Amino acid sequence: MPGIVKPTIHSDFHASGNTLRKVDRSPGMSHAIHSVKVSSELDVLVSRQRSRQIAALCAFSNQDQVRISTVVSELARNIFNYAGVGTVEFSVATDEKLQSLVVRFTDDGPGIADLDLILSEQYKSNTGMGLGILGAKRLMDSCEINTAPDGTTIVIKRSIPGGSGRLTLAHISSMSEQLGVLPDGAALAESRQHNQELAAALDTLNAQQEELKAANAAVVSLYAALDLKAAQLQQADVRKDEFLAILAHELRNPLSAIAMAAGSLGHPNVTLDRMGQMGALITRQVGHMGKLVEDLIDVSRVTRGMVEIHRIPLDINVIVRNAIEQLAAAVEAKDQQLKITLPEHVCMVAGDELRLTQVVSNLLSNSVRYTQAGGHIEIALWARDGYVTLTLSDNGIGIAPALLPRLFDLYVQAENSSSGKGGLGIGLTLVKSIVELHGGTVAASSEGPGLGSRFDVRLPQLLS
Repeated sequence: MPGIVKPTIHSDFHASGNTLRKVDRSPGMSHAIHSVKVSSELDVLVSRQRSRQIAALCAFSNQDQVRISTVVSELARNIFNYAGVGTVEFSVATDEKLQSLVVRFTDDGPGIADLDLILSEQYKSNTGMGLGILGAKRLMDSCEINTAPDGTTIVIKRSIPGGSGRLTLAHISSMSEQLGVLPDGAALAESRQHNQELAAALDTLNAQQEELKAANAAVVSLYAALDLKAAQLQQADVRKDEFLAILAHELRNPLSAIAMAAGSLGHPNVTLDRMGQMGALITRQVGHMGKLVEDLIDVSRVTRGMVEIHRIPLDINVIVRNAIEQLAAAVEAKDQQLKITLPEHVCMVAGDELRLTQVVSNLLSNSVRYTQAGGHIEIALWARDGYVTLTLSDNGIGIAPALLPRLFDLYVQAENSSSGKGGLGIGLTLVKSIVELHGGTVAASSEGPGLGSRFDVRLPQLLS
């Protein structure tokens, strides 16, 4: 928007009563349309109505019509409030490039005090003084002000949209004729129109306020989510440190045993029987470390989405029997009672035999590890409602309620700090990931510490 200056106004028209005389000023031309004498509140409303009508005849948009009429009514109100009497004159200025709607406000009042402060938007007024001028500054293309103790002249301009073509002299003359004499009740109609515009503006503001409330709620929700994520990351960092400590412990024990066995093998008095014992110990400990490494590789591949499932038709009965066979020696070593309930018919799924065997083996291994010697472990399998369900329960050390929601998270280990059972705490993460890759679910439940635990695996049944 052009800057506001305060030159002496050279009017493009002169008023004599209510008659306007057009003045030709080369290279442009100004054509008078209408004038309103302002001496009452009613005249302010008339000025607003006439400005909107003229703006409509000049093909301004509805939004621009409201802007122009708002500026005109505010400046006309300034005339009435601060000068008492004045004139609002409308015209169309034409040059070679464009046409503009020109509105000229004149009065013989005391002038505008503190104009520089008003224009700099630093003036503070309890009466609203200066708001009309600032509105003209923001909403019009130009606003020229000349004020003195014997009167003020303000000229505002707004370029007429060029989409409908240039206005001809005949068209402008027709505008004046269309405006004619103000009909009865026009001021009341203008007041109602003004109220409707204010109501529409209020509705818009209310809608924007609701949008801001929604945006604020979204920001609050985002901050809450970020706080939760930060807490989760902090907790994951703590778990990672705990995991590294457990891993170091799990590796240190077999390495110590291997180092001890290797030292014994180098002793000059070692017997063949002793060498055989040390060799078997080394084999066991290397196997233990190999299992740890395999679990670490598996969980790394799972968390990065690099595990491929090779699905073939499988009978889960066979998978369960294979897993039991793998853990039979561990169950016998602890003299545990293993109850197996398998259906006589096949329970077919589409799955990866190696991975599903890993699922059952990990769950059974956990039960063996966390169930006391002489304890009870039960495996049950059935098919119903399009799913094959495997349940594995025990009367072991159980699971604390606080641990259940995050039991399958990476690095979470059962409350084993006092149980001495060991383990990296990644087996259940593998179980959950593998089951979900098969389109199934796994859930854990427990009545609490010392009351055993139960795991339920559901897989989509492969129907013939």
